[in-house]
Amino acid sequence: MASINLPPIMLDHLYSMDDDLKAEGPLLLLEDVRKNPVVGDEPSLETAPVINPASISKCCIEKGLFPAVPLFFQYPCSISKGWSEWVHCELRDPSTCNILRRAQVLDAIFLSKLWDIHIEAKMLRHVVRRWSTATHTFVCSWGEFTPTLEDVANISRLPVCGDRSPFGIALTPEEIDSLAVLRRGAPTSPSTSLRFSNWIQYFGDANRQSPCRLAAFIALWLGRFVLCDFSQDCLHERIFPLALP
Repeated sequence: MASINLPPIMLDHLYSMDDDLKAEGPLLLLEDVRKNPVVGDEPSLETAPVINPASISKCCIEKGLFPAVPLFFQYPCSISKGWSEWVHCELRDPSTCNILRRAQVLDAIFLSKLWDIHIEAKMLRHVVRRWSTATHTFVCSWGEFTPTLEDVANISRLPVCGDRSPFGIALTPEEIDSLAVLRRGAPTSPSTSLRFSNWIQYFGDANRQSPCRLAAFIALWLGRFVLCDFSQDCLHERIFPLALP
């Protein structure tokens, strides 16, 4: 058994064994469940799968196998300065809206103006510890749940279906020239040329008529809201071919 005698700074003081993630109201009677199954037939006790408690960190913490250490969530939740204004400016152009509508991302880009997401760290620390690595679901006393592509589509309004690889796109000579402009980024030092703030300040300037303005706009949206696992505060070159309209 692992030792749990850690310094106070190494313990998660927002975590407690009683996290209130319990069923609300009475459980359905077995007869009602059989009459109104959610999906298919209800499994019997003999056939229902048993989740290994060792795959759930909450169970391991309760058993004393390891302590509850702090968890930190690094998603960049605040809106970059100037982004809402840039979206408002671009979407005033009907031709831009038509391009984005054909790509099925117009609604998602419009919603990104207000995506000022605040992390509820205390709640997330409890939920994450109920994740089962065996079933890829969150396990609670009332059952299991997990995020799905349908949830992503409903929340972000992003299309989730397609038959093309996003990183296997053949570019025309004109698009290759545009790609070179995007790779140079904002005219700052090489280490900051792709930073979100510098990108918005340079390409989002309404007085600067750049032929790559729309591509730069889409690239910022992709890097900031869709493929943000690449970096928290700057663009990654891999998204640039996706941004070329």
